[in-house]
Amino acid sequence: MNSTLNKVVNLYKPIGPTSFDLVRRVQNRFSARKAGHIGTLDPLAEGVLPVCINGATRIIQFLTRLPKVYLAEMKLGVATDTQDSEGKELETRPWEGVGEAEVKRALATLRERKTQVPPMFSAKKKNGVPLYKLARNGITVNREPVSIQIYSLEFIGQEEDRVTFRVHCSAGTYVRTLCHDAGELLGCGAHMTRLTRERVGPFDRASAITPEHMDDAWEDGTLPDKLLEPDHALNFLPEIRICEMGVRAVSHGRPITKALLEQVPDEMTPGKFYRVTRPESGLLAIAEPLLDNEGFSRLDPGQVAFKLKRVFIEP
Repeated sequence: MNSTLNKVVNLYKPIGPTSFDLVRRVQNRFSARKAGHIGTLDPLAEGVLPVCINGATRIIQFLTRLPKVYLAEMKLGVATDTQDSEGKELETRPWEGVGEAEVKRALATLRERKTQVPPMFSAKKKNGVPLYKLARNGITVNREPVSIQIYSLEFIGQEEDRVTFRVHCSAGTYVRTLCHDAGELLGCGAHMTRLTRERVGPFDRASAITPEHMDDAWEDGTLPDKLLEPDHALNFLPEIRICEMGVRAVSHGRPITKALLEQVPDEMTPGKFYRVTRPESGLLAIAEPLLDNEGFSRLDPGQVAFKLKRVFIEP
């Protein structure tokens, strides 16, 4: 395999290495020019870590905002400065009166929240400086809440001071902050002790391969069967189909006029991304509509309907 390979490998990151360690391992394994991952996992965490190789890195910008599913464990009674088990203990409080009913009520409250204050130990920036750099110097600053979406927050179980839950959330949601906030709602404090990412958009745990399995598949020649086309990663985006003349226009980076479209989705929303395809050519580009369906219906054939965001074919 060489630098012409443009694929995605759905990797399962173990606890310990950083996400960038795994990206380098993939890049070295495939002798790739470049590689990039979708959604960073801390060393403490494990789970799904899709890695794009060579030309497939061009789709990363459309995947970073995908919703994610996590299985998390938190420890009641102890709050830490990092909100996880790698940090320093800030305080301990009795947790013995906290049972399943109380935990479920706290999770139900968190499920309705639409904003979240990022933790100090995070890559978010304040006046251009990453928060974690300030935190390491003992500096705490006010942080603006950011918008999040909790699609589901499910109680899995409790064994003494350990609570397990599953959360389906928008990108940018800090699960360790959910643990911390749950502890505050419960009045006993809490921090995250384990995190497994089970899904990133279309990439799930069942189809992920460990770094060791990747190496084994390389040795026995089955690794190509485990690699994904960039098209697969973008299947969640709605599709528009263009005519043959449209293929030529797109390959030269020209916007898509109404006359070049053979098929449009039932719902067109400016600001959202759409796959540009043709059956015999596959994925051609990613585009954004300039109007909704009502506005589109009033366009003349020669007027622009979609602007290109990323082109995957060459003239």
